Amino acid sequence: MSEAKKERRQYSAEYIKYEFIENSTNPSLPLCFFCSKTFLNEAVKTSSLQDHLNKMYSDKNKNVAYFQNLEMQHNAQPSVSKLFSVAVNQDDDELRASYNIYLLIAQTGKPHTNGETLILPAIKEVITTVHHKPTADVKIPLSNNSVQRRIDEMAENIEESLCNHLKTSQFSIQLDESTLPTNEALLLSFVRFTKDEKICQELLFARNLETERRNHI
Repeated sequence: MSEAKKERRQYSAEYIKYEFIENSTNPSLPLCFFCSKTFLNEAVKTSSLQDHLNKMYSDKNKNVAYFQNLEMQHNAQPSVSKLFSVAVNQDDDELRASYNIYLLIAQTGKPHTNGETLILPAIKEVITTVHHKPTADVKIPLSNNSVQRRIDEMAENIEESLCNHLKTSQFSIQLDESTLPTNEALLLSFVRFTKDEKICQELLFARNLETERRNHI
């Protein structure tokens, strides 16, 4: 017969009086919050924890409240992983915000320079005046080149996604001609299709039309 599975000891709240706290990576192995020493699960005994406290530290005669206060201070200290996680989340939020702004600029047809000359200063003004917070940490790339590059990237992704969907579905296509304020002629192509049981219509492409000038006598 196979050997019976050994029962693993779990962290006990009384370990705090020996300066051992719960190990976040392995709750069955108490962690000394001074030297980060852990014991094998089989060796986790109050006598072993007491011996470690007596040999290593001078505050062995302190009461439980003293050690609980130390534990709170230890848990309040930001770890490298926590700091990195906060930084990554902040970077993600700024990147997401920048793409949302790029999309707004593209949808309104406003000059790309508005991002850096108008939108970013407006954001900083709101943060300073309404939220009373410094704006030094606001790092949203809104230069003319950044806006143009990101809009091109989004357009490519949208076009690729649309084409991939059309390859596997039925659709109708419509051609139309339009003229820009500068008298440039455009050929527009629209497609209509179903997606998620809804009828959708999207612009497939827009191309400049070359016109020939004829001399009239």
